[in-house]
Amino acid sequence: MTAASLVRRVAVFAFVLALVAPAPLLLARSKPDPDKYAHKVEKKLAHYKKGALLHLAFANNTESTGTLGEMADLSFKFVNVETNAVETHNYADVDSIGKGSETIGKVSRSHRGIL
Repeated sequence: MTAASLVRRVAVFAFVLALVAPAPLLLARSKPDPDKYAHKVEKKLAHYKKGALLHLAFANNTESTGTLGEMADLSFKFVNVETNAVETHNYADVDSIGKGSETIGKVSRSHRGIL
């Protein structure tokens, strides 16, 4: 292998390395826009009727099951079924929304074929 060939290979390697090195920086994602996320959660909650039983997971790693109350611009009311307390939560604090699996009232007992 000649010296010129070795220099050319090193130059090509350095050029390719210069192109590939910033790739991880370009793939880094920015944090989602909090207002956009809050609006997305608001739209999801709007699909449920007032009084719907929901299971919510929050950003602070807590969970709550209850019924949906009044919805405002930045927050919503939620009646916790365990404490029967009315809670106010910001849309941006909600991580996930699930339909509650429990039923309340007469329907909670097994009435297959009767209802």
